[in-house]
Amino acid sequence: MTGSDHHDPLGLESSATVSLGMVRHGVPVPAVLACVHQESAVAINDAQLALLHPNERARLDGFRADSRRLGFFLGRYAAKRALGGLGIQVPMHAVEIAPGVFEHPVVKGAGGDSPVVSLSHARSVAAAVACGPEHIVGVDVEQLSPERTDVFESVMPQRELAMVRHAPGGGELAANVIWTMKEALSKALRCGLTAPFEVLEVDAFEGHVAGGYGCLFRNFAQYRARAWVLGGYVLAVVSPKHSLLHVAPADLERIRQVFGRDVSRS
Repeated sequence: MTGSDHHDPLGLESSATVSLGMVRHGVPVPAVLACVHQESAVAINDAQLALLHPNERARLDGFRADSRRLGFFLGRYAAKRALGGLGIQVPMHAVEIAPGVFEHPVVKGAGGDSPVVSLSHARSVAAAVACGPEHIVGVDVEQLSPERTDVFESVMPQRELAMVRHAPGGGELAANVIWTMKEALSKALRCGLTAPFEVLEVDAFEGHVAGGYGCLFRNFAQYRARAWVLGGYVLAVVSPKHSLLHVAPADLERIRQVFGRDVSRS
């Protein structure tokens, strides 16, 4: 499935829901990526609040900072759009994206076997991926932060640092991309960044033939990552090594338009 809603009736600036084109051993695997953007962090309107499950609304009400409230809402909204892309037809307000024991998202109320969902937000954008319960995915989106390069490199093993210094596009960009890939892996593993950074070490980091970047992981050989630089953000998706992603160029451009709104408005 592919689709894009650039004029969202809920007041969001733009959104896109696309297929990840996942294929495992020649067999298509349903997997969906949804991205949303909302420029205003001041308020969430009533139509948007109506999409939340009562338990989600209670969690939202516990946040005082507007940025925390917006990030929480955008993540839930992106996750529910991704679930809709999988074919889940339960009304959004009846589906809860609940926190697991490690704060990983758990889908409740979608009917049948619960799908797997992963979500991330940064500034005014959010991304979520969803797939069937038999599969594993992780997603992370980070704002490009050249000023944080020293921080990223300070927790990189020597092998990673060598890859960064010889990476296509320059070391600052590579450090941001690798950090985002590792965050996406930590979400697929459902451990977050509670694991030692060296455990998440990337391997075989390079430009991908279909665009963006790709890598494997030294200690988790059963996973691979794809990442793209989109506007002022990095988006990374982690899947099982033999579950390959094939994002159509037109779909990638839709996502780029969502993430690129910050650049176009600056």
